[in-house]
Amino acid sequence: MGGVLWLGFALGFGAFLVQYIGGGAGLQFFGGPVSSGSVLLGLVHLIGFGTAMLLCFAVGIGFCARAVVSEKGDSNRSADGSQRGPAL
Repeated sequence: MGGVLWLGFALGFGAFLVQYIGGGAGLQFFGGPVSSGSVLLGLVHLIGFGTAMLLCFAVGIGFCARAVVSEKGDSNRSADGSQRGPAL
């Protein structure tokens, strides 16, 4: 369930990023023609939202992969999930 939620967060950041780019990506803060400040602000937001989207996607995929993989193949774990030491 956690993996699906994180993938949903990534999808939300992606949808917001598409809307932000479609809306001018920084032009709304500096009214008027394109300036170096609006381009810089748009680029910083683009990189930030892209990084947040990729981070959420990576965490979501990690949780989903962890849920799919069975722990039965791990011979060093006991039934309660604690780590067993080497046999002496």
